[in-house]
Formats: sequence, C-alpha cells, structure tokens
Amino acid sequence: MVDSAATLPSPARRALLRRLDQALQGAVTFVLARHHAIDDLILKTPSDQVVLLGAGYDTRRARLYKRLCQSLVFEVDHPDTARRKAQLSETVYASTELAPAVTVAIDFALDSIERRLLEAGMNADARTIWVWEGVSMYLPEQAVRDTLALVARLSGQGSRVVCDVLSDPRRAGLLAYAQLQVLEVAMEWFYSEPFLWHCPQDQITAFFSSSGLAVLEDLGLDDLVGRHEKRLRGWLEAAPSLRLIVSETQ
Repeated sequence: MVDSAATLPSPARRALLRRLDQALQGAVTFVLARHHAIDDLILKTPSDQVVLLGAGYDTRRARLYKRLCQSLVFEVDHPDTARRKAQLSETVYASTELAPAVTVAIDFALDSIERRLLEAGMNADARTIWVWEGVSMYLPEQAVRDTLALVARLSGQGSRVVCDVLSDPRRAGLLAYAQLQVLEVAMEWFYSEPFLWHCPQDQITAFFSSSGLAVLEDLGLDDLVGRHEKRLRGWLEAAPSLRLIVSETQ
C-alpha cells in the first residue's frame, strides 16, 4: 500500500493521507509530526553517534545528510528489512547523497543487540542519540524495559533517547477506551501487528526512570502538531493516546 501510494500525484497522495488519517483517527498526523520533532532533535543536539533502532525504511541519511555526516550512524533492524532497504536504496537514492551508516542486521529474537552494536564499532561511552520509532507498543512490557535499560547502559553522559509510547486512555473514560479499541483494530488490519504494551501517562516518567532514563519531554498529539504539522482530524481522536517521549541518560 505504501509503495503504491508513493507513485500517486501529490494531490492524490494528500487525499489518501487524509482518508487514512480518518481511518486511523489522527495517527497519520501524529506520525508526521513525530518525524519532524525527531528530525529537529537530531539537528539541534550534538552527538558522537546516532542509533536508529528498528530503522525500517528511515530516510534521514538523505534528509539530514549534512548533520548525520557529523556522527557515526548505526541502522539496526531485522536482516530481511535491512536487505530490502538496501535493494530499494540503489534505485531510490541513485542520485542522492547519503550519510555513511553501519548496518547492524539482527534477529531480535535470537541475537544480542548489545553484542552486535559493540562488534559493529559502537562506543558505549560516547554521546548518543537513540531513535526508537513505532516499536514499543508492539512489544511485551518486559522487552520494552530491557531495551530501555540496554540503551541507558550503552550511552555516555548526556545521551538522548526518543521513542513513542502508547498511553492508557481507559482512565479518561469509556469513549477514550473505545477509541483505542478502534485504533488497535485498524493498526492490526493495516500492519498485522497487535498492540501488546501501553503505559498510563502518569506512570511514564517512573517507567523510564526505572531503566536509568530521565524524561525531559512528554509530548502528545496537540503538543507536536502545534510545533510541526497541520492537524488532520480523524472521526475519532484515539491518536492522543500516542505520546513522544524524549529522555536523557541519568
């Protein structure tokens, strides 16, 4: 679906995004604003290393070429995804400069992320920016805790970690809970991946702190859209359950 949409003329692409945003109740708006916020953080925060954890088809090596040439970049993902991205890059980026990066292909169920990153040349004492987008809600809680603890362990003082978290809307009442259920069904239908973890907003700071990370910013949809993106309102607003967390190693 994403590949097909990329071939559409701009007006048709925008119309499709609006419809998709309605189906996912504001989630597309959140994702676009999230990308902008993370780009800004990378551009404004000095670092020796940038780790794209679960890099997928991330395009920042092209979009942030000058900035990422100043850091050692690691792209971490499953071997199948890394292989597919490499194949597509030969065509998509044929005439585009890309910042150098070290590809760390890893089977997350079998391999140690820490071992593979250190083998790839990562410096655990260096200032690092970790980008972990669109992953945590699909993992069990313990896997999220373990990953955040690993990130803290492999980061020098003043390193930043930016990731999104699905908060628990049940405390906001029946309507918010129903909205989350609709969003879950839509996401599972589009991506075949169910949500496995969420964290009540008033517990996010403590959750990150338990892994050695201090929350600097906890940004919701309206916070992000106010800074970075025009609001595309869906029919229900479940996307406010999505939050972008910026934290720092303690």
